[in-house]
Amino acid sequence: MKAFENELNINLDEVYKEFAIRYGGSTIQADNVLFPSLEENPLASNNHLRLGLFYGFGVDDNDFDVKSMTVTYEEQMPDWIIPIADGDGGDQVCLGVKGEAAGKVYFWDHELINGVKDTFLVANSFSDFIQSLFIEEASDDGDDGILSIELEDDLLNS
Repeated sequence: MKAFENELNINLDEVYKEFAIRYGGSTIQADNVLFPSLEENPLASNNHLRLGLFYGFGVDDNDFDVKSMTVTYEEQMPDWIIPIADGDGGDQVCLGVKGEAAGKVYFWDHELINGVKDTFLVANSFSDFIQSLFIEEASDDGDDGILSIELEDDLLNS
């Protein structure tokens, strides 16, 4: 981790470093772990976004470690953030590492490029981010998520 900091000439947040040492490379087994966005985000549902997995720094993390993900996105992602977790569908949860962004947590939308705002503040510190995580409870509205389609009889006979 120290070599990574030296290579990028950054200082990672101490709370984040402790978390990454202990829990880095952790996959969230359910797809119902959410976090709020402090800024309006077009991908947020009810202002909430999904969390996938946290990247680590170890050799066992394979392609899902902070170093390799930073290299993967270095040409697309602003240089003042690094990816620390998978959002949903290839988007990234990032830690600010430079300037006023340092220590803050952002959501980076990998499809918004060419001058369109692609980073959204989700927490003012890594501690705040961890404390904001919550589990989405199953809905009691009777909606099982299954859509039904009724077809006209003549459609089936043609």
